[in-house]
Amino acid sequence: MTVRTKTRKNPTKQSPKSGSGSLGGTKSIDPIRLLRQNFWVLVSTFFVSIVVGLGVFFVLGMFMPRYQGRVVFELNSELSTADDVVSSDSRNADTVTRLAKTEMSRIMSPSVMTGALQNRDLRSTEWASQFFVDGAFNMTDALVELEDTLGVSHPRDTNTFQAVWSGSTKSDVPVVLKAVTDSYVSALNTIEDDRFQGNLKMFTNERDDLDSEISMIETARQNFVRENNITSLNEAVNERNKRSESLNEEITETRTSAKLVSSRINQLEAKLAGQLDPSNDEIRFAEQEPSLRILKQGIQDIRIALGTQRSRLSDSHPAVTRLQRRLESAEEEYAVSLNEIIQRNLNADYKEAMDQQTSYEGLLKSLEDDYIEVTQSLRDYASALGELTSLERRLENTMAERDDLNRTIADLNQLRVRADASKVRVMQQPKLPNERSFPKIETIVPATVIVMVGFVAGLIFLFAVLDNRLRSPSDFASIPNGRLLGILPDAQDDPTGIDSVDMIVRDEPDSILSETYRQCAARITREMDSGGHKSLLLMSGMPESGTTTVIVNVASSIRATGRSVVLIDTNFRRPRLESASKIDPTRQGLGDVLAGEAPVESVINEDSDSFDIIGPGSELNRVFERLNTQKFDDCLKRLTELYDVVILDGPPGVVSGDALMLASKCDATILVVRSGSEERGLVGRLIGQLQQLDAAFIGIIFNRPRNTAGGYFKKNFKTMASYTAKD
Repeated sequence: MTVRTKTRKNPTKQSPKSGSGSLGGTKSIDPIRLLRQNFWVLVSTFFVSIVVGLGVFFVLGMFMPRYQGRVVFELNSELSTADDVVSSDSRNADTVTRLAKTEMSRIMSPSVMTGALQNRDLRSTEWASQFFVDGAFNMTDALVELEDTLGVSHPRDTNTFQAVWSGSTKSDVPVVLKAVTDSYVSALNTIEDDRFQGNLKMFTNERDDLDSEISMIETARQNFVRENNITSLNEAVNERNKRSESLNEEITETRTSAKLVSSRINQLEAKLAGQLDPSNDEIRFAEQEPSLRILKQGIQDIRIALGTQRSRLSDSHPAVTRLQRRLESAEEEYAVSLNEIIQRNLNADYKEAMDQQTSYEGLLKSLEDDYIEVTQSLRDYASALGELTSLERRLENTMAERDDLNRTIADLNQLRVRADASKVRVMQQPKLPNERSFPKIETIVPATVIVMVGFVAGLIFLFAVLDNRLRSPSDFASIPNGRLLGILPDAQDDPTGIDSVDMIVRDEPDSILSETYRQCAARITREMDSGGHKSLLLMSGMPESGTTTVIVNVASSIRATGRSVVLIDTNFRRPRLESASKIDPTRQGLGDVLAGEAPVESVINEDSDSFDIIGPGSELNRVFERLNTQKFDDCLKRLTELYDVVILDGPPGVVSGDALMLASKCDATILVVRSGSEERGLVGRLIGQLQQLDAAFIGIIFNRPRNTAGGYFKKNFKTMASYTAKD
């Protein structure tokens, strides 16, 4: 039985199955950390690959040289006419690309290739010698090889395309390309000749048809002129045109006069009917009648006499009255006579107007009949002239069309003889290569470097993916409950420079590693205080994880806070606590206490400035089975009464079952994991097993990672070092 009075439940307790679930976690890989860890490997690979690349370059240059040449063709812009001094290019980029691809396809056509292979100069090359079998040239194999080795391309934003060929013999390159060029140009000329002859024949046939049509039109015109007497007809048309114009003018004048007479008749009828008063002119004309003039003179005499009498007599005098009656009678007679004369004159004017109207109507009818006759005659003449004009216009148009065809044929012939009329010209003839196209040192060496460095980097990445060992803090992210209490960097990563890490917190307190121990100890004490824990077991999964070094430095940090600390070396198989603390290994220790040879208080190695230590004891008494006894429980209880913190240095969990047994007797446990020595599965399994115990599993201390986390911690370390140096 143990002396423990109550059972502490692990708040994070899980089943063993969940503890092993870390095997299926996703592993994160830090590429910067990998680069830092393997920097010198990659640098060595880089320089080795340069040497290998140079060797490859010289070997390829000796046994597999290639010489490349090219012939460049230009797509000429089209000539609008044969008179154009220079051509005008209105083609867009898509059109040029389409034309270039068409010509490139023609170069690669079997007919052009076959024509090139029939060239005598080509067959005398070193390249062609491989296709001669028993003195016969193997055209099929040569054609396949030429199609495979000849390349064509169209540089963007240019009017050019090119053919490229490479061979192992320098002198073969211009010969082969010249043969291909000659065959292509010959095929292109044949196509253009056929097209020219086809166009010329079409235009010539059309011109012959127009000549026949012109002859037919001229014959029809001559017959029409002869049959219709067109020469005398022209004179008659001119005379009748003049007569028609004269009649038209007379008709217009007659109609105007008739309208005036008709208007005069209407006025006279209205005056005769009393609907319209006579005009002043008509009245004055009537007053010129002798009889009216006599009456008017008599009235004037009576008025004079009446005026004389009135000057002497009154108005009622009989003489005055008599003269007044005579005046009124004379005036009335004058008015009646004037009206009669006006009516007489109006009747005379009306009769005259009616006679004029009758005369105008007869004249107008006669003129209109003559005009109709002349107009009809002109229509007949115009119809004949229109038909003749149509024949002449048709003849003129046909002759103009024939002239256009003659000019087109002349332009076509002139274009044919112009050097720039061809749509393709050889812009650059093939030349003898000045240097090898393969291998080139500027491509072989970089390519070798890229391949080798990439291959080595790939292997490094592959090994990192396949390697399940914990190498960086990020690897713990895939382990359930793999909480990190602290990360203790490797001594080589400490920029302050240290000699030994066994008691670094005590010996070199200003080092970066000491600061990380203090931070780790602060987290541990915070966790233990929050859980009310006093006894703590530190254990590892694999040997040589640095558990003892971690314990003594964490204990030093805790002791510096004023707490009393005692360390117990419970690793009876390979104890290291005494050597790390430089204590006499022959002193009695825990084994002697468990054997009953000494009380626990007597085996404590006290240090007033640091922590106390209980060693493993004499070698004969290091019986690890005694750790699972009531004696050990009583010893642990006594120490928790004497000290604020009791820390046990336990054996590795993989090689000894004592670790889990000891963990069950402590208040809390911490797992120490050394970078690169333990796998994720092992750590996950140990965490799961520890969580099944009553002791609280606080977390993991990650020991001695190299080049941690892509430089993030390194930056913090440098900041800490610079800050410490300033102090």
